[in-house]
Amino acid sequence: MTKRERFTTAIAGGETDRVPFGAWMHSTVHHKTPQRFAQFTLDFHRTYDPDFVKVMYDWNYDTPVNFQFVQEPSVWQELEEFDPTIGAFGRQVEALKIIRDSVGPDVPLIQTVFSPFHVAYRLAHRRVLQDLRDDPQLVLDGMRVIAHNYIRFGELCRREAGVDGFFFGAWGCESGWLSRADYTDLVMPLDRMVIDTLRAAEIVVLHIHGEEGSYFELLEHYPCDAISWEDRLSGPSVAEARTKTEKCLMGGINHVAAVTAGAEALQREAREAITASGGVKFVLAPGCTFFNQTPQQNILALKQAVGG
Repeated sequence: MTKRERFTTAIAGGETDRVPFGAWMHSTVHHKTPQRFAQFTLDFHRTYDPDFVKVMYDWNYDTPVNFQFVQEPSVWQELEEFDPTIGAFGRQVEALKIIRDSVGPDVPLIQTVFSPFHVAYRLAHRRVLQDLRDDPQLVLDGMRVIAHNYIRFGELCRREAGVDGFFFGAWGCESGWLSRADYTDLVMPLDRMVIDTLRAAEIVVLHIHGEEGSYFELLEHYPCDAISWEDRLSGPSVAEARTKTEKCLMGGINHVAAVTAGAEALQREAREAITASGGVKFVLAPGCTFFNQTPQQNILALKQAVGG
């Protein structure tokens, strides 16, 4: 099977020649250009040979001049809608074009998209929680602008770069950030605004970011084809998740422990996860991004575990 056939068949629940696997890592390239970022992504893909290319998003979100960060609540109203063909979004699309041309049509190309609340956190850090308590509408208006920009970015990725799908990272969906009620009322509507438009792509993977007490049952109802989550840290386990959703599962590897664990330990994790999943509707992958200090042999352990 080609990588595309294997990946799309697994997501649909069909029989594959082996379990597909994925691996990804943030770029540490300094003074990035689309060409250098694309080369980093391609080098990573050629080294580890996963069954799809998950393209990270490693640029800062574009903000108005003098407002790189939300240093006070009034800055939320300064955020503005912009043309996604220029700035950081434009550079990302140029990198995607290079990657698409290099890997060819038989390798699925999946672009990472951050949720509006994740971008809000990147702009204000944990103070975003205080702003939500003090003036929720002000923050929500700013997040809605972010959502509209990501909607246009997603459309551009499909139209201009030929991406096959998106990896939507839901942020704050754990007890250490927001209650279930607050996540449902404040964050979920904007998540859905973005992910509903991403559904125009062939593949949508939902990533539930959370290291403890994540709201898996709440988010598994999002309109997606597969669910990625930190099963080894926050739960539920792969076996438990199989009883909670009919969607394809993506995970099985403790990306934090992978920094110091040996390759044999990761292969054991991989085999356990494959067995727990039943080997169908499953993609072996890290619970979240591999850290840059993860030994190469530990990432290669995933490929070896699936017999790739």
